[in-house]
Amino acid sequence: MLNRVRRRAWGLSGRLIASYILVTLAVVVLVEALVLGYQAPQLVNDAQLRAQVIATAQSYSQQLTQHYPRGVPAGTVLGVPVLGGPEHGGKMAMAPPNPYGSTLAVPATIGPIYGHQAVTAVVAIDAGGTVVASSAPSRYPSGQAAASELPAAAIAAGHNIGKPGGSGSTPYGSVTWSVWPVGSGYVYVQAPYSTGFINPLRVWDELGQQPGSGALRSGAYALLLAIVPVGVLFGLLASRRIVRRVRRLELATLAVAEGDYTVTLPASGRDEVGRLEANFTTMTRQLGSALDAERQRATGDARAAERARIAREVHDAISQHLFGLRMIAAGMRRADPGHQQARAIERISEEALRDMQALLIELRPASLDRAGLAPALQEICTTYQDRLGVTVDASLDDVIVPAPVEHALLRITQEA
Repeated sequence: MLNRVRRRAWGLSGRLIASYILVTLAVVVLVEALVLGYQAPQLVNDAQLRAQVIATAQSYSQQLTQHYPRGVPAGTVLGVPVLGGPEHGGKMAMAPPNPYGSTLAVPATIGPIYGHQAVTAVVAIDAGGTVVASSAPSRYPSGQAAASELPAAAIAAGHNIGKPGGSGSTPYGSVTWSVWPVGSGYVYVQAPYSTGFINPLRVWDELGQQPGSGALRSGAYALLLAIVPVGVLFGLLASRRIVRRVRRLELATLAVAEGDYTVTLPASGRDEVGRLEANFTTMTRQLGSALDAERQRATGDARAAERARIAREVHDAISQHLFGLRMIAAGMRRADPGHQQARAIERISEEALRDMQALLIELRPASLDRAGLAPALQEICTTYQDRLGVTVDASLDDVIVPAPVEHALLRITQEA
């Protein structure tokens, strides 16, 4: 039982099952990586980036309320000056979330903003929905209607503070935003987030740091563990037929190895195994035919050898006795010409010798192996004429016929 289990584990079935499990695991891991890379960034932004945006909006709300109790003056540039920005002849870049604090570093961009990507910005908006001040005057100028540049949900939240933040789309890309009251208006803070592919390992690590993400991570692990029995099941179902066909072929080869050439396998398909089964059946038939022919040839050789042995014994024993008897009868006839018994014995001895020579010719026929059919037939005719005094007129031409036909013609000539 243990050997059977071990043979199955290391056999074709076990390897197919292992390959199914590995391939399925690889596919699931790849799908999970793609999901993490493309879909999980939004979860990370909603958790980490939104908290930073809300904290930044709340901080700006408190600072603007303290510095401008009568309202933010129109045209004020908000944010933190950035060295190397457009106002200094450099190239502006989007400010990433601050990894060392709970708020964002919002750059004050005085010069023009090139491109159409969303930027990290803070905008002060009055009660009428008009931009009063911003950190990017070229993008959000004073006096412009905020509804044309900001997400509709942010405008609605600014007029009726119901939620501090959310995510939405602007003419310049997707952003995470938050609004907080400042006097009769409100302050709006946004930070762009990427909807493209992000390193799945980084996303997985960030999800592990977020509260409430344990169920998501546990579900991913559970899915990977569930792949093992599913892969085993699919491997067994997929390999069951092919393994059964291979085992049947194995038993057939063992039978042939033991000498059974009557084994045949029906072609169970048009694939490689099916063609192998058909070729195996053809091989066994050819081997059986060759073996039968070899057995017949061996039987014929044995018979020829036995006939040759009998012919030698007859020639060495009986023929010599008959020859001696004839010589004695001939001597007696010459000594007494009127001795009728001696004459009869001599005549009977000569006939017996002639019949014995004919029998020896039958027992030791001419061979086809040396010269072919025509010379063998000529040898038979000559032998009958020389030994028995039978006149045979032979007109022979060389022909090409199969070996069995040659033997049959030789035997027919002898019988004739």
